[in-house]
Amino acid sequence: MLTGNLLLYRFKSGKFQIRFVDPNDPDLLLLAGELLKAFASAADRKISRLQLEEELELFRKQYEIKTADGLIKLLMDRTAFSQNADLDYPGLRARVFESAFEQLTQCRGDWKCFRRNLEPVCGEIKDIYGDLPGFEQILHFDPLKAEELICRYNLALAQGMLFFADTLLVRVTDPDPAQLRRMFKYLKFFRLLARIIEINGSSASFEISGPFSIFGTTRKYALNLAVFFPAVVRLQKWSISAQLEVNGRKGKLLLDHSCGLVSHYRNFSAYVPEEIKMFHRLFAEKVSSWKIVGDTPVLTPGGQEFVIPDISFEAENGAVCHLELFHRWHRTQLEQRLQTLKKTTLPLIVGIDRALMENDEFEALLQNNPALKNRIFRFSDFPGVETVSRLLKKFLPL
Repeated sequence: MLTGNLLLYRFKSGKFQIRFVDPNDPDLLLLAGELLKAFASAADRKISRLQLEEELELFRKQYEIKTADGLIKLLMDRTAFSQNADLDYPGLRARVFESAFEQLTQCRGDWKCFRRNLEPVCGEIKDIYGDLPGFEQILHFDPLKAEELICRYNLALAQGMLFFADTLLVRVTDPDPAQLRRMFKYLKFFRLLARIIEINGSSASFEISGPFSIFGTTRKYALNLAVFFPAVVRLQKWSISAQLEVNGRKGKLLLDHSCGLVSHYRNFSAYVPEEIKMFHRLFAEKVSSWKIVGDTPVLTPGGQEFVIPDISFEAENGAVCHLELFHRWHRTQLEQRLQTLKKTTLPLIVGIDRALMENDEFEALLQNNPALKNRIFRFSDFPGVETVSRLLKKFLPL
C-alpha cells in the first residue's frame, strides 16, 4: 500500500483528482523493469535491507521521485525479510564493545590475536546488529511484470486516497449476478459497513461507511476499505463517489471504469482464511445433521433491506439457515438486523463480537426480547462450532 506522503493528486473546486501515470509510458516501463531486476537480483544474493536501499538510490532520479518511491514501496511490500532472532542484541553489542576495548590494549595491534580473543564473546553470532531493520536479510521476492507493477501503482494511488474516506458510494451498471455476489463476498470478508440502496436487473448501488465516519483515522478499517476496492474495479461498469478529508481539505473523489484501473484480484473463492478452513473442518467432523453450503445468497427480508450471510447451512431435509457475523464496528447494522429478526421469520442466526456488546448489554437484550434467545449469540474472533450447532438445532429440531 502507498502511504499518504506518496500519493499524487490535485485539489480543485472541491474535488480531488488523482494523478494517474500512463501505463504505456516507455520511460516508466523502463524504470519499472529495472527496479524489478534490482529486487530479483537482491533476493538471489540475499543482501540486507540496507544494501538494497543503497542500490535503489541509483533509480530514484530516473523519474519523478515520488513515483519512483511509490514503485519501490510496492516492491518492498512484495519482499520477505528475515525475522530477528530472539536474542539480546543490545546486550551482545555492549559485551563485544567492552571486550574489544580490552583486547585492543592487550593485543597491541595484533589483529589475529584481537579476532581470536573476541570469538568467545560473539559465539556463533556473526552479525551483532541483527535487531536493526537495515540488517534484515532478504529471503524472497514475489516477482511480477513491469506492466503489472504500473497497474498496481495506479490502483494503489486510488486505494491510498480511500484511507481518508468519510463515505464511499458504489454504483454498478448492468451487473452480472455472479460477479455481484463475488463482490459482496469481498465486502463481508473485509468486515465493512455497507448499506445497500438498491439491487435490480439494471443496476446496484450501496454505500460503505469510511473510517472517518466511524472511529476517525482507524487504520484497520481504512486498510480493509482500501483492499476491498480492487473487487469493485473488477466489475465491468462501475463508479464510485467518495467524500474525503485530506490534509485539512474536504472534497469529493469521483472514479469509474473509464479511468483504466486494473484489478489484480483473480479468484477470490480460491482463497479461504485459516480460521474459516478450521471452522469448516471442525463443523464437518462434529455435526452430521447439517452441512455448509458453498454459495451464500443475498437475502431480501423486505423493503430496501438486504442481508449478505457469512456462511449458509443445509439440513438433511433440505432446510437452509444462514449465519451473519457482526464485528466491533457494525453496531448500526446490528441494531437494524435485530429489528428485522423481531419482525420476520428470516432463516438467519446472528453472531455478535464480544467487543461490540458487553455481557450486561447482551443479557438485557435477551431478557427484553425472548424471541431472540435462539437466534443470537456472542463470539470472540470467530464463532465456535458447538455454539452454532446448538442454535441450528433450535432453529430446526431434527
